[in-house]
Formats: sequence, C-alpha cells, structure tokens
Amino acid sequence: MFKKINSVLMLMLLLPMFLMGCANGDVGKAEKIVGYNMDRFADMDASGTIIDGVRVIEVKAYQFYFENELIIVNKGEKIKLIITAEDAPHGFEIEGFNIPGYDINTQIRPGIPLVLEFVANEKGVWNFICTIFCGFGHSDMAGEFVIR
Repeated sequence: MFKKINSVLMLMLLLPMFLMGCANGDVGKAEKIVGYNMDRFADMDASGTIIDGVRVIEVKAYQFYFENELIIVNKGEKIKLIITAEDAPHGFEIEGFNIPGYDINTQIRPGIPLVLEFVANEKGVWNFICTIFCGFGHSDMAGEFVIR
C-alpha cells in the first residue's frame, strides 16, 4: 500500500514540473514558427484585388489541386473568397480558421461558385483543403492561407 501511495505522490510532484517544462519550451518554438512564417511572406504581394474596400480573391478547384494555392492577405482586411469547382464537386476549409456561419461540408458544384466573406482577424498561416472527396488525388488538394 505504501508503494502505491509513494507512486501517486511522486506522480503528483513530477507531473506539474514536467508539464511546465514542456509548456515553456513549446511557447518558444511556436513563436519561432510564427515568426518564420511571417518573414517568409513579408515581401510578397497580397492576393486578389481590392474592390470597394474588400479584398476579392478567386480560387478555382480542380481534381486534384487549387489554382491560387497560396493566398496572402493582411490582418484586418475584409475578405471575399470566390471558390469555383471546375470539374467535379469540391469542398473548402481553412483548417483551424473559423469563418462565421460557414459549414465546411458545403458542396461546391461546378458552375455555382461559393462566396465566403469574413474579416482576416488573426495573423498566421493555415492550410486550406478540399473537404468533399473528389477522387483518388483528393488528399493532395491543399494550399496555404496567410494573414500577415
């Protein structure tokens, strides 16, 4: 019984120290990754065009790639993404970035563009993907969405 109590006490003492050590190391790594990503895109032009104060960006989805696989916008801008499926039904998600009111399971059918409007409110780099299975190359459909 004492061995069990000693093991529990040892775990209770060591676990917080372990977690604190991991957390402190991860913060530094995360900051470095964010900094690296922001530097990577600093000198590139933003995507799309500004129309009436809104950055309008057209994205075309094909089996099995996106045309405009790199989208760069500036923090605080109003964004209007116009996504068109060119050959088969596709889907769209910016992984980890919430677009209010948008369901990532929305199917984009050829000839019927999906229009997403939102504010680029958080700096970062996210992957965007196709969310509707469109064939055997589906898992290769990805791009980068950058808010700087």
